Amino acid sequence: MKQQLCGVSSCAASLTRGEIFCGLRLCASCRNLLATRLAGLPQMYQACEGALEVRRQHSIRVVRGRRPMGICLDDETMAVRSNVISVLSSWCEMILEVRGVTGPRSHDVLALASFLQANLDWLATHAVAADFTEEIAGLVLSVRKVLNPAQARTIDLAPCPRDGCGQMVRASISTVQHRLPPQVRCDAGHIWQPREWLDLGRHLEFADL
Repeated sequence: MKQQLCGVSSCAASLTRGEIFCGLRLCASCRNLLATRLAGLPQMYQACEGALEVRRQHSIRVVRGRRPMGICLDDETMAVRSNVISVLSSWCEMILEVRGVTGPRSHDVLALASFLQANLDWLATHAVAADFTEEIAGLVLSVRKVLNPAQARTIDLAPCPRDGCGQMVRASISTVQHRLPPQVRCDAGHIWQPREWLDLGRHLEFADL
């Protein structure tokens, strides 16, 4: 009998005779890692919410035109959280369509992840087992990047209003330690302290008129 391999591209370990007999497409190591990732996702998702709240405390508001606009420094966190719900929901819907079983009672992350864990043995035998495994791994990686980012985020605001400057004003927030406040400065070195942000917004509003 030809030796079959684990379907996960980064693994390719040989499946045992027992795994092949049961129709499994994932090796024991990948199945266990998948179960661990699913079990940990709800807590990681919750941790993202905590990081989001911290960043909101350091948000910058700059006035544009005739009404204030908030400059959001946590778009990536929001996108990652939304993607977690979307991906988990889509896999749950696939199981419901194919198996006809009762779905999760709610669409929160804990309910979705628990439902997928309950159907993990079946998923491990499905043709999409490797796709599911790799997509969950990607979700976990994206959440970890949000919780433990490697560098600061930078957002371009507008040309510097200081006389004769015109260099781009940028807002940056350190993502190494979430509690550090944002910094606002232009490429020429002009810096605005938090108490000056409102005044900066007024200058930018005047420049847009």
